[in-house]
Amino acid sequence: MLNLFYKIIVRFFACTLLFSISSPSFGDDISPKKIITIGGPVTEIVFALGEGAKVIATDTTSKFPQQTFTLPKVGYMRQLSVEGLLSLGPDHIIALEGSGPTHVLEAIKNTGVQVTLIPELVNPERIEQGINLISILFNPSSSNSKLGTEVKEQLEEQLKSAETRTVRPSVLFLLNTGHGNLMTAGKDTAIDTIIRYTGAINSAADLKGFKPLSTEYMISHSPDYVLLSQRTLDQAGGISQLQSDPVLGQLNAVKESRILTIDGTLLLGLGPRTPKAIQELTAELLKPAL
Repeated sequence: MLNLFYKIIVRFFACTLLFSISSPSFGDDISPKKIITIGGPVTEIVFALGEGAKVIATDTTSKFPQQTFTLPKVGYMRQLSVEGLLSLGPDHIIALEGSGPTHVLEAIKNTGVQVTLIPELVNPERIEQGINLISILFNPSSSNSKLGTEVKEQLEEQLKSAETRTVRPSVLFLLNTGHGNLMTAGKDTAIDTIIRYTGAINSAADLKGFKPLSTEYMISHSPDYVLLSQRTLDQAGGISQLQSDPVLGQLNAVKESRILTIDGTLLLGLGPRTPKAIQELTAELLKPAL
């Protein structure tokens, strides 16, 4: 009964979102033909649903699958322009929540181009909802996507397994913003979900969202492991350079090379590849110390 109720709510929310953003005349074919996807997770989902051939451009955070590298880029997801989007002639823009600026997307809507916003994909319920919302665009008669159900069920199984572990190491995520400042991911982020679903504890669980890090915070929350995107590790010059850093080098996790990496394209939200990322990260955490 609860499951049926949930499906009805998802269906209602999906229809409300789609038609509140753009309401074509009855009888029109509203199935997208020329799509611009904004936000890496959104792009991945569209391709995973088998609709990648309809994507004519993406933003710069969309780096998976490989086909995205040959598509035109419309800029960073939070720095879009009306001219840059409309010049490509889309009939639909599917964007991750937080894309913008807002006035740009409003201007696009006013030209008649449909705009669909997908809620941030930070937990299993949201990822299923997001996949279903996108699936409905291509198949309005179906309220549930097989892909959405599969991803949600995989994540739920991983959480069940994680909750049985007796050893739960702490993990601190570090992100280099490119301006010399480090940030971490607290609650209500995809990274927090990924860490927790491995059976580990997010050292920054007392924070919410992405937050800048102070030296005092890092030292006082000294984690068992440090988690970085591969890009951040490369920018730092590798593990040896982290160990020589006057701040990071004080962390035992860094001193003892307990460094984990994750694909940077997974930072913006959960997606079809998240269960595999959790599986790989879990294997690293469970690997016996040499």
